[in-house]
Amino acid sequence: MEQQPQQPDDESKPDSQSEIIAAAATCFMQSGLEKATMDDIADVLGATKGRVYHHFRSKNAIYFAVYRQAMQFCFDAIEPIIERRCPPPEKLMEMAATHARVMMDTLPYQRSIRLGVDMYLSGSTTAAEREILAQLIDMRNGYEDRFRAVLEEGQRDGSLAVTDVALAGRALIGALNGLVDWYRVRPEQTDADRERIARTLAGTLLNGLRARP
Repeated sequence: MEQQPQQPDDESKPDSQSEIIAAAATCFMQSGLEKATMDDIADVLGATKGRVYHHFRSKNAIYFAVYRQAMQFCFDAIEPIIERRCPPPEKLMEMAATHARVMMDTLPYQRSIRLGVDMYLSGSTTAAEREILAQLIDMRNGYEDRFRAVLEEGQRDGSLAVTDVALAGRALIGALNGLVDWYRVRPEQTDADRERIARTLAGTLLNGLRARP
């Protein structure tokens, strides 16, 4: 009798890993990074702990995956804006508002980054884990370089009142990232409400950078 091909189980499905990462981000946000356990992640996922371990050997490995996905959300959102040909103030406004939207739309991932970086930098990690974390921080710095490039362009053409590009970039990104500390998802909140919050925040921050006639 001809043998039928074996059907893949849940652990080998292509989307299984991304589901675990999403569940972990929610778990980290709800329980805190230090207190969250592999069992907690499995509970949020609605699966066995074995399914989690099938893809990730440790909580640290999951955290790094959450960090990478959080940054990828940011890159994917602003790259189309970077390609536009428009004045630096307009481009920076769109990038800042889009970044703010990503902070809200992927809140569990972004809050997990803020919960974890300081702990992992100062905590007990292996050499391999410190190397991965250094790569992720380089990824974050590369993202922030996109903003600094626009600030430099505005500085050159006089459209942005920037005296220190590095400081201005750090202040802008820091203020935008701070949104994850105070923003709360509300059931009655609409997509239009989130867009208004993003543009109001971005506009408030960028008003201080616009060159005055």
